[in-house]
Amino acid sequence: MTNLTTRLAFYPIILLVYAILLIPVVVVIATSLTVQSSPTLPTDGVTLEWYATLFQNQRLIDAMIVSTIVACATAVVAGVIGTITAFGFVRSETGGKETLATIMLLPLMISPVITGVAFLRFGGLLSIPRGYPQIILAHSILALPFVFLIVRSRLLTFDDRLEDASMIMGANRLETTLNVTIPVIAPAMIAGMLIAFVISFGEFTATQFLVTPGTTTVPIIIFNQIQTGLSPEISALATTLVAIMIIVSVLGDRIGG
Repeated sequence: MTNLTTRLAFYPIILLVYAILLIPVVVVIATSLTVQSSPTLPTDGVTLEWYATLFQNQRLIDAMIVSTIVACATAVVAGVIGTITAFGFVRSETGGKETLATIMLLPLMISPVITGVAFLRFGGLLSIPRGYPQIILAHSILALPFVFLIVRSRLLTFDDRLEDASMIMGANRLETTLNVTIPVIAPAMIAGMLIAFVISFGEFTATQFLVTPGTTTVPIIIFNQIQTGLSPEISALATTLVAIMIIVSVLGDRIGG
């Protein structure tokens, strides 16, 4: 069997996998265009009425503003801490680095429920205010491993001769880091921060324990609304979120290479 024949044989499997992954998204997008008052497939025509209704809903708009603020802050916090940690991991000669790396990845293995409950139980004892501070910290913990992995991978493939050349030309360590190292790894840092943004924007499990009436995020609003029945407005909101996630993911992929 030639290589071309082998590749063609895998195409049906690839299409099947993509179909399974995308069908739920396509269904949600389709139900957001229905003219009915319930989220059904638009067999009687299509309309953008539910998108207009969505952007006139002040509660949803407030939730989107809260989610955007939290996601931006999470991207910055996770980006800075994850980058510094990756630098320390790659550049230090400390023993047991693999053990430390495993500890850094623990948030990936621990359920967000535990993170949410821990902040709910101990946030007050640590004098961390409810609302934005606790939500941003919890989201940063959940997103930190992704930033750490991306930046560490870039640093592991970094060409040390670039820094050596800068030092030979008379730059000190700080100038070399700011003018050579940071610009080279900047795409990885930005890609990690964009992923942190996406994770934070869609996080629900831990967030449900930490929200206050003034800091309700979009996933919480969706969950609360579906308790009283589904509406095409929710499908429109979900479609909007999918569009935001796709745009941010594409930007992260382009920037991160």
